[in-house]
Parts: sequence; C-alpha cells; structure tokens
Amino acid sequence: MGESNVVSKNSLYTTCPKKCDEDARVSAMLLSTAVVYPAVLNAAIELNLFEIIAKATPHGSLVSSHEIASKLLNQHPDLPNRLDRMLRLLASYSVLTTSTRTTQHGATETVYGLSQIGQYYAPDATRGYFASFASFLSCPALSPLWLNFKEAVVDADVDLFKKLHGVTTYQYMEKNPKMNEIFNKSMADLCVTDMNRILDIYNGFEGISTLVDVGGGNGQNLKMIVSKYPSMKGINFDLPQVIENAPLLSGVEHVGGDMFASVPEGDAMTLKLVSSLDNLMFITAGGKERTEKEYENLCKLAGFSKFNVACHASSGPGVMEFYK
Repeated sequence: MGESNVVSKNSLYTTCPKKCDEDARVSAMLLSTAVVYPAVLNAAIELNLFEIIAKATPHGSLVSSHEIASKLLNQHPDLPNRLDRMLRLLASYSVLTTSTRTTQHGATETVYGLSQIGQYYAPDATRGYFASFASFLSCPALSPLWLNFKEAVVDADVDLFKKLHGVTTYQYMEKNPKMNEIFNKSMADLCVTDMNRILDIYNGFEGISTLVDVGGGNGQNLKMIVSKYPSMKGINFDLPQVIENAPLLSGVEHVGGDMFASVPEGDAMTLKLVSSLDNLMFITAGGKERTEKEYENLCKLAGFSKFNVACHASSGPGVMEFYK
C-alpha cells in the first residue's frame, strides 16, 4: 500500500496550539520591549537620520550606516555599527526599507531607504511631518506621566500633569519656551497632513468672510485655508505665549487670549485637533476622545440647532459642523 495522505485530527490540535502560543509569546515580548522603539525613533530624529537618508543622491538611493555616519558631526570608530543597530530596529517597524549589497572589499552590507511611513519623518512642506510630534511626546516633562500612568486611573484628580508638575500643561509650557516651541511646531506639522485631504474634499469654507480658528497655534491651518479662499479674512486665536511667536501670514490676523473667557467674532469658527488623542488627553488635561454620537449630544446641549458630519478626510471623524 502507498503512503496515506490523511492527517490525524489530533495532530492538528497539538501542532496549531504550539504555533499559536509561540506567536503569542513573541508578541508579548515585543509589547514588553515597546518602550525601546520611541527612544530609538527620537534619537534618529535628533540625529537627522531620516533627512540624511532622504537627501541621498541620486534621489531614492539606499545608503549604508557608514555613509550615514559620515554625515554626522560626532565621529568615532564604532559609530556605523551603533547606527546600524538603530536602523535595523526602525526597519523592523517598517519605517525604513532594507537591501544588501557587496562592498568593494567583497563584504556584504545592509543599506537603508525611507519607506512610505518613513517619509513622514523627513521634512516636506507639502506632505506633513510627524517627527516634531514624536519629539514632543518625548519631552522630559511628559516622561514621568507615562511612568505614572496608573495614577491617572486610580486617582480622582485625573489631570496627572498638574499633579506631578503643580501646573497645567499649558501653564507649564508658558514658562518653558523650548517645550512650547516643539508643541506649536508639532501641531503645525500635523495640520498639513490633515488639511491637504480636507481642502480636497470639503467645500464648507466657501462664502465665509471671516473665519476664526480657535486654538489655531501658529496659524498653519488658516494659512492653508486662506490660500485656497483668498477673499477670506482669517483670525488665528490662541494663548498669548503661542501668538507672540506666530509668523506673519498674508490674510491672517493673530489674536491672543483665553477661549474660555471670550473669542473674536467671525462668520464661522473652526477648532482642529483640540479634542483628539485619547490617552494623551487622559494624562495631560483630564479630557477624553468622543464618539460621533457624543459630539452630536454636545452640540445640542450647547444650544446649537444642527449637527452634521460633512466628510471623513482620514481615519478620524473628519469635519463636523455645528450650526446656530
């Protein structure tokens, strides 16, 4: 008789659980060491590694750790090896692409390029830039919050930042120009990513004479809107310490103040990225992310007559409209 191709049912039950358990073990290990990735990412940003790779010539060329090391100010014999260890980790998170090539001495070396994800960490005025936001999340003032996250859960005082530092996040940044600068830049850089999509599909700004951006940072949001609708006047409204560093923008007036006291008048107001990123708000302001239904209820409770989700520009809720 020939060999049987029948697979024992019991063998399937014994093999699959072992593989599933191994996958689970590896995943658990990755999650347990996840703190390493943001540290390496932040170091790569501070060393301008993404920019160096992006500028490789000809455009799109893959570069080795030795070539990247040659562009850095601090030099020592082990620098290429240390960089390579960082680059391998970034590649494992699909931030970089990898390949191999043979050197002139016959050795094999790994070379790196920017993946589609990695391109968001290289400066680009038209695409958007996530490096500044990653740098903000790595600010020394925020590090104790991540390490004491449990306190935000069990303590009735949910503003963990205020509990640890004695002041709110914005009060702290008022006295810390460097953190304030990183925060404002990160908000402006994130704005480009979202607004490019929104302006392509949303026409709700048409016909507005004066648009007030509440919590508008350095004015990047209004700059993009007014560029598309040049007859519009934009009023960029934010805290005084934010406005004092805002650049001069055509068609945009910068106004400092407190939105909880009063806001400038206009035909319409826009608020962007002021109520997102659930767990970050959890530890810095005691806030939370809301569902679409919760936003609708908030709209009605505030006295507005109509709520409308105008479009979904990305994975977030898109543009929500509140009508008087």
